[in-house]
Amino acid sequence: MFRTLQRLLFPVLNALGPLLIILAIAHLIPVYIAYREEENVFLEFAYSGSISFVCGLFFLLTTKRFRRELEPRDGFLLVTLSWLSASLVGTMPLAFLLPEIPYYRIFFEAVSCLTTTGATALTNLGDLPLSLNYWRCLLSWLGGMGIIVLAVAILPLLGVGGAQLFKVENSNLFKDDRLTPRIADTAKALWSIYILASVACAAAYHWAGMKWDDAIMFMFTTMSLSGISPYDQSIGYFNSPAIEMVAMAFIVFSGFNFSLHFTAWRQRSISRYFTDIEARAWILILLIGVVIVFTVLSLQQVYPSWEITLRHSVFNVVSLFSTTGYTTVNYDLWPSSLGFLLLITSVFASCSGSTGGGVKMIRVLIFVKQAFMCMNTLLRPRDYLPLRLGKHTISTSLAANVSAFFALHICVVFLSTLVIMFSGVGLTEALSTVIACIANTGPGLGAVGPAGNYAACNPVHLWVGSFCMFVGRLELFTVFVLFTRSFWRS
Repeated sequence: MFRTLQRLLFPVLNALGPLLIILAIAHLIPVYIAYREEENVFLEFAYSGSISFVCGLFFLLTTKRFRRELEPRDGFLLVTLSWLSASLVGTMPLAFLLPEIPYYRIFFEAVSCLTTTGATALTNLGDLPLSLNYWRCLLSWLGGMGIIVLAVAILPLLGVGGAQLFKVENSNLFKDDRLTPRIADTAKALWSIYILASVACAAAYHWAGMKWDDAIMFMFTTMSLSGISPYDQSIGYFNSPAIEMVAMAFIVFSGFNFSLHFTAWRQRSISRYFTDIEARAWILILLIGVVIVFTVLSLQQVYPSWEITLRHSVFNVVSLFSTTGYTTVNYDLWPSSLGFLLLITSVFASCSGSTGGGVKMIRVLIFVKQAFMCMNTLLRPRDYLPLRLGKHTISTSLAANVSAFFALHICVVFLSTLVIMFSGVGLTEALSTVIACIANTGPGLGAVGPAGNYAACNPVHLWVGSFCMFVGRLELFTVFVLFTRSFWRS
């Protein structure tokens, strides 16, 4: 057993060390904010950053002789440990600065930020130190493109094994479609686009009326499709159509597969946005959602004018469908079918390779295509009908993986909902919590809806929610494969 752990775990810990050092360096941003604002929180961030740096250096040095080229199996373990370690590091400043808050709420908050879920278990967010709100938003930004993608881009010590890590964390199902010959260059390209778009987003928010600090924090959580906010009222705090338009523009941008952005930039053409089947489906589902929500709200006369109705319809559809979770109004007061529509659609609307969560649009397209093919096969059993999606021919193994993913997803949602209900929570709150967390959307329905938060939830409720956010962001198989006997078999 020890030899198995030594062979599998030590090389992974060696690669984990630099990632912890990156997180330690990230503490410099809130440290600077604390120094600039003269907030008496410098030591707390210094302690947290030092612990992360020392642990990273310890792993890096003590396991140096076990360093080797990483294999696919190592990728699953390293990605899972990296996100778990990052979540634990993310809790430290919160735990040091908010000692009166139970750790299960602190951990939920850190996992929510890092997985870009946007659910919060804190209250009076505007009263928190500015540096701590920066830290919450920065965690979301790092988690948006992915900490492993960042590591592959800037850490040459990962070598060829970086390709395995990139494939495990990247949500693009067609993983052999490399943007560049070298996987490290691909990671750099994606992060370059992410950074440039982030700069443009912050500038646009400032132009729309935000102060620079607010513009940067909301940029962090807009580009990552996180929805974490430094205010209890979310982006509705500003009550500004201009700010909402900026948010929607960059949310839609981040909801696309970032590979499309790279291809459009390299070819100096936007044609790929119109030829890619997943991108077309992403835009189509947004338009359908807006039409449905606007029509129902208009017929029910929820708002006094069509302009206000259209404003809230478009923004909340874009925000919820993309798994961002920003809110401008309490959509829980809308006709009940609309809140359910917004929540369910957030599970699958965003594209693979985007910064959003959920099962991804491409899986739904494959699943639906497979269903139609099965019905055609029943009518014409002797015909060979290949499963195609756009330019791709879907292999039998990929189709089976998609079906297995949906089956596992349903099982996790069902069992997690039951566990939360056994702790004394009602069906609406329990089910909406699980769906909102596993899809990395944030707000649910009822007490955990847009007008509330998760601060009053019991420990079981939040631990299960944290678990759902974690496995949802890593797309289930990455985590669950670690609990199979074959993973640990020699």
